[in-house]
Order: sequence, then structure tokens, then C-alpha cells
Amino acid sequence: MKIIASALILGALVAPLIRTPAFATPLPRTNVVLASAKSVDLDANTVTLPLHKGTAKGGTVWYVITDASDATVASKLGLLYSPLIASAGPAIATASGSVNHLAYPGTVDFSPTRVLTTDASGNPTAAKAGSVGDGAYSPLVRIGSGSTVYNAPIVAAGESPHDIANHTDLLDRVVAIDVANPDAATVTLVLARGFTNGQPIAYISTDASVEAPAAIERSTYAPKLGSAAAGTIPIDVFFNGANQGIPSAALHGKLSADADAANAAQIGSPLNVQATFPAPDGAPSAYSPLWGVYAATWTTDASTAGKESVLKSQGQIQDAADAKLITAPGGKPFGAAGIIVNCPVVAFASKRP
Repeated sequence: MKIIASALILGALVAPLIRTPAFATPLPRTNVVLASAKSVDLDANTVTLPLHKGTAKGGTVWYVITDASDATVASKLGLLYSPLIASAGPAIATASGSVNHLAYPGTVDFSPTRVLTTDASGNPTAAKAGSVGDGAYSPLVRIGSGSTVYNAPIVAAGESPHDIANHTDLLDRVVAIDVANPDAATVTLVLARGFTNGQPIAYISTDASVEAPAAIERSTYAPKLGSAAAGTIPIDVFFNGANQGIPSAALHGKLSADADAANAAQIGSPLNVQATFPAPDGAPSAYSPLWGVYAATWTTDASTAGKESVLKSQGQIQDAADAKLITAPGGKPFGAAGIIVNCPVVAFASKRP
């Protein structure tokens, strides 16, 4: 069982945890870095985004757009500027149509039932994604021979009404959808919380290259993401800890619950630590929505000596690893776990990281 739990927990990036970083209320619009967002409600722990109608293998799908590799395009559409995603190589799919009416070469099946169970210590023991992309699906798309790469994850399929209660045609992170007017459609998703450079941030999780993290994050299992040649940045994830990490999230939050508008505020996050943040005013930066997981575990000696704490920057985590206070699970050297997740940022609390 310990082996199963260790393997499954590698993907646990957006597990629930009640203790989230404090945010200013109300959140100033200047703190919302994804300009196209219709609203960011930190009390409700949700973000509402424009929703676009497209097709995938002949069926209707609905998608959001969060990032673009071209600065001019990103500014025009209110997206995050991420030149790094253009270097993802094989993970980029070629779509047709237009940015507002994409025709994807692959599709997502939202019909599977999300399964997640944990042991008494909060470690995941079984995980099955509630949405699965086929081999041709990727949230990263280029239209025809165009040079711009978009981050456009599919979050719903089919026509209205959608199954909010059971998520049989929706991403498991969706808590509201309005497609009455396709030209003004919106979707509301549960936020995740974490840190960058010591500052609290809010983001969403839409896709993962491995099934277990997709199940835990309520995101789509998208195997094609795992073929990314480059374009990822690190994200540090704690696999133990009293106030930060996956088991605490499972024990104190709603890790296994189906997300809905009523419980979104309690779902929380394990307070993962992201490497970089988008620069202001669309300036160039090392930001990417593609995060490569680094697995962190406090050693028994560190916990016994009272040296365990909530770490909020990758510098702090690396210092702790250098001091032999943190390793990867099983005592292995701290480093990359070989998992890629698609987690576009949405906002910061009071100070831009």
C-alpha cells in the first residue's frame, strides 16, 4: 500500500486544504493578472472566464484561453504572455478554425467518474481521472501554420444543459456554466492557492500529463502534455507536513469531494510553490503555465527537531534541501518528478511576486 500511495501522491498538486494564504478583500482589479477574467471571487474561491465554442472530432466542445506565446496577441485578447509555451514542441497540437472557434484534432471524454481515496494518513491510495484526453488532444494549440501558440484547455463538451451535479460533460473543477448566448458564454472554476517568491497567488489547474495528478487536481488527464520538449517551469509540492502538503490537504480539506459552488471555498490547496510569475504590462518573463513537479518531503529529523514550517519560495525550499531537511519521497534526492501540469495563474494577493 505504501508503494501505491507514494506513486499516486506524486501528482497531488491541488488537493484541498482549509488553511489558505490570506488575500485582500475585495481583491483590486490590478491584482488580477489574467485580464480576460470576468470576475475573481477569493471568498468563494472561484474565477469566471469567457467560454468559447469549438469542435473536436465532429462534436461540440467549450474551451477557455489563458495564455499566448505572442505578446501582441496576448495583450489584444487579455491573456497571459508566455513565450515559453511555443517551445513545447510535440506537446503542441495543430488546430484549424479561428482562435474564437477552434477545431481541435483531439478531444476530451468527460464521462468517466472521478475516483479518489486516501488512507488514514491522507495519502492517496486510488485515483482515476474524471476527464481524459485522447492521444491527439493537447490544451496547447497552434492554428494551421500560424506561429502563435495558445493555451486553450477544453473544459466542457456537448450542448446545454450541462451536468453540473455529476460533471459527466464538464471538467471536475467547473462549478457553473452559462452558454445561453454562445457569443457571451462563461464558465466558473474553483481556484487553487499557492506561493511565488514568498507571495500568495491564485491559479487554476486544467490538465496533467499523468492520471493520478489529474484525478487529485480535478483536471484532465492529457498524456500528450508529457511529450513537451521544453517550456516548463518548476513547481514544488510537499508530500508531508502539518500545514503545507498533500496529506494535510486530504485530512483537513475536501480532497475526494465533488466540487460545487457550495463547497468551493472549503476545497483549498496544499500551498504549492511556483517558480515564476507573469511580468507586469505584458513584459517578457520566464513565466509558463506548464509546471514541472518537484516532490518535497520533510525528513523525520527535520520534523522531530521542529524545523518544519510553511515555505513560500523556491529559494527557501532549495536551502532546506541543501541542509538535508528536505528530500524527495523515499529519501531520494530532491528533484523533478517527471510530471507536467497546466496551471495558468489568475491573481496575486497584495504584492506582485
